[in-house]
Amino acid sequence: IAAWRDKALKEANRVKQIYALLALAHAGGTDPFHRNESSPPVDQELGAQIAEALCSKFFCLPSDSESWLTALSTEQQIDLCRTASIAFNRFGPPDAALQAKLVPAMTTGLASNSRELRVELVNLLVYLGSTEVASKGVELLLASPTQEEQIDYARALRVLAVGWNPETRTQYFEWLAKAVNYKGGASFTKFIQGIQKDALTTIPDADRSQYEAMLSRVTTTTPQTPQVVRPFVKEWTVSELASKYQSGIPEGRNFDAGRALFGATNCFACHRYNGEGGSSGPDLTGVAGRFSTKDLLESMIEPSKVISDQYAAVTILKTDGKVVNGRIANLNGESLMILTDMLNPGLLENVNRSDIDEMQTSPVSMMPAGLINTLNEEEVLDLLAYLLSRGDRGHPYFQGSGSN
Repeated sequence: IAAWRDKALKEANRVKQIYALLALAHAGGTDPFHRNESSPPVDQELGAQIAEALCSKFFCLPSDSESWLTALSTEQQIDLCRTASIAFNRFGPPDAALQAKLVPAMTTGLASNSRELRVELVNLLVYLGSTEVASKGVELLLASPTQEEQIDYARALRVLAVGWNPETRTQYFEWLAKAVNYKGGASFTKFIQGIQKDALTTIPDADRSQYEAMLSRVTTTTPQTPQVVRPFVKEWTVSELASKYQSGIPEGRNFDAGRALFGATNCFACHRYNGEGGSSGPDLTGVAGRFSTKDLLESMIEPSKVISDQYAAVTILKTDGKVVNGRIANLNGESLMILTDMLNPGLLENVNRSDIDEMQTSPVSMMPAGLINTLNEEEVLDLLAYLLSRGDRGHPYFQGSGSN
């Protein structure tokens, strides 16, 4: 470390220095979870030097014409934040003077279109004790298009003890109560309950009971993603769009806008894509290898034209005259669990075989038609580029103007 410590701290190339400081933090300190009696003492001087370099060379640039957000690419911004996280974890928080500079500089990054960057920044701002991150973090949580992103913010905010007001804390705990109905693996509910438990410890004793009551009384199933109401733009047709873009999507598209539109059109509620989203519909991450642009447009505009057997709906006429429409989500002996609302995957209706008078495959897809009718042409292109990119921000679709 002694051989290249000064070089890493004084590196003139901004991009190189991010990774030099990351290496310096890794090599120069042991994280608190792995320290033992044989671990060397924490080098506080080195930690202070790394923190100072992160502030003066990146986050707190003196020029009004340049900021760390404009000086670095999105990927470099994320790596910079991870470097700061590693350094603070291994050496402890920066001193009060640096924190006073870092917090406002990092807060500006919360307006970024990058989910990954926003999540890193919320974690850092909670660690640094920002008094603004409670309101801004809850705002991001409530606007997030996927369960995964919401959980990222909720997990970070659970240990924040400052900056709360009754409104933001109530909104946060309402989300925590709702989240136990989200879908995940075998331990998912326990993880959410762990977040709830940690969040309660940050509340003064005198106020805690009302939030405990809030967590206990919300038991109904609720949608995982915010329901966005968008105005009608145009009734798009497959032939109109396919004829214009049969040779491919033009460059200059916006990755983050495409992801946001995938959520705004409720696609994330049913479909998994790039590790995010629901499971009631097919995973669309590899759609680029299976569909042409025309095929993809057809599946969005006319979803009932071709319906996969795996996701076909059924229409059940019960002996009491009631009709149940939905997809069979589970078969258990004489009981059928019917998913009646794709946007609310936890809402299942139980139908006994003995109560079925007639059951037939529905010719209508459970995916609503015309979901992109609330998009203008530029937005349609961003959504298509996002889907066809396999979730790769560096895809050629996103090169050129409009791709930030």
